Amino acid sequence: MKDEYFQYYILSYFDLEKVTTESQIVHVIHAKRTPSMFYLIELNGWHHGFSLPNKISREQLSKIIKVLLGDSYLIEKEKGYVLTEKGQLACTEYFKQHYYPQKIKGFSKAKIRSPFWNRFQLFTQVFSEYSYQNTKYVPIVKHPHHQENIRQLFQQFSSNKEQLLMQWYTEQQFLFDQLDDQVADVLTNQLTGHDFIGRTRSQLAAYYQMSPEEFSFYFRDAVEEVLQLIQQYTDQLPLNKEIVQILHLETHLGLSASTFKTYELIKQGANLSEIARQRAIKENTVREHILEMAFTFEHFPYQKFIPSDIYQSLNHCFDEVENFNYQKAVNEINQLEFMHYRLVELERMRLK
Repeated sequence: MKDEYFQYYILSYFDLEKVTTESQIVHVIHAKRTPSMFYLIELNGWHHGFSLPNKISREQLSKIIKVLLGDSYLIEKEKGYVLTEKGQLACTEYFKQHYYPQKIKGFSKAKIRSPFWNRFQLFTQVFSEYSYQNTKYVPIVKHPHHQENIRQLFQQFSSNKEQLLMQWYTEQQFLFDQLDDQVADVLTNQLTGHDFIGRTRSQLAAYYQMSPEEFSFYFRDAVEEVLQLIQQYTDQLPLNKEIVQILHLETHLGLSASTFKTYELIKQGANLSEIARQRAIKENTVREHILEMAFTFEHFPYQKFIPSDIYQSLNHCFDEVENFNYQKAVNEINQLEFMHYRLVELERMRLK
């Protein structure tokens, strides 16, 4: 069973009016990659729960919800649950005293967050040991893929490793100067270097008086903030930028493997029907892939996939008609596809 923190974290998924089901929460945590789940997460701001490192089973979630029902924090409604006023107050008060995830607001970095930290730790150790001319040490990260990535980088700069070392130090100083002191401490205290072994997350959780679950969310937010800074300060952080770019490529730019294949064909200029034919998949599957790209990428050319007259009509109706849902859209606009409606809706959500 998860600790008290996780119970309140699960409680935060519920609303006083909107019904939330067990399946929805499980699918968020297990990163179910369907257009409907992407939309639900975007609509509710549940990105912090997408693909949690510590998965939770439906049985575990059911036990947590049973506890929340017993405390009268939730009530059953329409095959799901809604929050009670008592539950809302309890959740609010709890997170006044505990950390609640707030940095993760999209899908684009979900696949690289964990491998980035592994690679960052290993880079830090390698550069530290190199500065002392020490070649006899045990790598903190054993995975051969991460080690090979660093070996290749050093090969590129084999004639000028000292310059590479100075560039790394300069970047890390700049990067950590942008962080809040506690966030910087949490990250640097986990790093290993010459004659220094970083602390474990359990040790740091105890030091900061957090439960393991609370610290896990705090740490994920810290890594997300680092990734955001690298994205923001690309000119000042070229080595870090290269690490991130390689990881994005290794993880299909955050897409599923199948969607990435569709993305590659779109880049080559293939249209929807051509992609379906070449890949021997349904056109509707291609549409789902396009929606996955739209939700995953922070910047997406929405209008490219919508006829201009339909795009204009949809935006006009969204402006003029209250609660403009898909059924109303179908009745108003000829040749409308669900993909068109969802893309315009997503674009407008993000512009807000």
